[in-house]
Amino acid sequence: MDHFFLNVHSFGYEKFCHKKNYVDKSGLIQLINDKIETDDNLFLVSRPRRFGKTYAAQMLKAYYTIGYDTTDLFKDKEIYRMDPSLQNRGAFDVIYIDMLKVRGYAKSRQKVLDERAKKKGREPEQLDWIDWLSDSIIREISDLYGKSIVVKKSLSETLVKTVRKNNGRKFVWICDEWDNFFREPVDDPNAKNNFIELLRGLFKDKDTCTEVFAAAYMTGILPMIKMKGESALTEFRNYTMFTPGDLAPYIGFTAQDMNDLLKRNPECNITYENLADWYEGYSFPYTGPIFNPQSVIEAIDNRLCKSYWTNTSSNVQFKELVSLQRDTLRKDVERLLQGEEVAVNDADFDNDLSTLANAGNGATLAAMVHLGYLSYDQKTGCAHIPNNEIRMQFLNMLKESTFGAIYEKIAEADEILACTLRCEEQKVADAFRRIHYDYADPKSGNKEATLKETVDLAYYTAERFYTRMYELPTGEGYADIILYPKVGCPYPLMIIELKRNDAVDTGLDQIKKRRYPNRLRNYGGKEMLLVGVSYDADKLEKDHYCKIERMIL
Repeated sequence: MDHFFLNVHSFGYEKFCHKKNYVDKSGLIQLINDKIETDDNLFLVSRPRRFGKTYAAQMLKAYYTIGYDTTDLFKDKEIYRMDPSLQNRGAFDVIYIDMLKVRGYAKSRQKVLDERAKKKGREPEQLDWIDWLSDSIIREISDLYGKSIVVKKSLSETLVKTVRKNNGRKFVWICDEWDNFFREPVDDPNAKNNFIELLRGLFKDKDTCTEVFAAAYMTGILPMIKMKGESALTEFRNYTMFTPGDLAPYIGFTAQDMNDLLKRNPECNITYENLADWYEGYSFPYTGPIFNPQSVIEAIDNRLCKSYWTNTSSNVQFKELVSLQRDTLRKDVERLLQGEEVAVNDADFDNDLSTLANAGNGATLAAMVHLGYLSYDQKTGCAHIPNNEIRMQFLNMLKESTFGAIYEKIAEADEILACTLRCEEQKVADAFRRIHYDYADPKSGNKEATLKETVDLAYYTAERFYTRMYELPTGEGYADIILYPKVGCPYPLMIIELKRNDAVDTGLDQIKKRRYPNRLRNYGGKEMLLVGVSYDADKLEKDHYCKIERMIL
């Protein structure tokens, strides 16, 4: 009998280990070992797609499963340096469940049942997926340890008898994609509730759980489902994108991981700063920056930084989420794309994506954090778009939806910033004129404040890269607008001087005469952009002018 769930070989982890850009995260094993057979030994670890959930589950299976000598797999890993004895390696019976495969197995079984019913002229019956899963594990236990320990239709009692027969050797339960039924439609309408009931039967009773399980480790995108406002299984500790706890370094790639990868791949010609701009942004307390693992690997392999989330199922879910709440989310999405933060409370979300149609935008924002489309700051209780990869996904979503007006406004602002950085003066001046007519308050058209408002709208999305300051004292005057590059931003500091009914050169002359660059040189890099903007307020056409100079410091 082929085994799908009990004590399955570690081929999956071996495959990961042999990849060129394998990143060692085996220190996670020590964290599990420290909590084995304690009251804190039930882990539910949720993280976005492409963040190594399956890799971690396969690694734990390879380490703990009895019957295979996997010493060589771990001798050169972090866990060996932490514990040369490799405590608990190969010490347990391991039940390993991949819920995506369970769906595949169940559908294949359903097809067989449907064909049989058709031949007999009967109506097909829906296979109970979870009952099938439980029976399959029981059959595998029977195959390995004998029929005498099987208690039909009771997985928990069968596990108890197995532990007793094997002189107290316990099980480790590993379930990958545990929340699959709560994220995507399923053919079996009872699968959600039945799976929760199966987990309750195994882990709710403390005495049974203590006798049977050394540890349990479940992965998914969502934390434990809530029922009537409370976790369906309080016995599990949730490690999430909101509260990763001591598992934070194992959620993604750290700065050290990134530096090691770049040393191994000098031919990729990608800098740390490039990768940070595209894939960083999931910072947690005590870990520093965290990068999206799969996207980093693809960027290094392809020698190209771009968005690699486009074809993932989470991208489809993201678009559906925003579409559900597009009216209430509009202002929040606009603020996020300007580089601002929005308040998020994970308590607003019941961890079931299928219920969001009737939920508020708070629940949708919390779901975005779990899906990886927003990064949460524990100190502020707010979330923001973490990096350029995710920002591209927001823009793609806006372009394809009823948010088109926002998309056009943002795309225009991005282009104006790019034109400014390329010193394309006429394009920038034309954009100012267009924005002035389209957005500025016509009642204040002749006031200098209107020009400032126009410039603000033109650099609408610059907040992603810059901190904006107004009327800043520089020793010999006040600079109208200064854009300071944020940490890690590759763009130069920009000094923008506004003039009404004056020649555009007047603004640049003022910047130089009053020595603004000398006062501000410590706030930017090796260069600055001096930008002069003016318009003829008294003319009907209100012509706009722009002059840009690049200054090397």
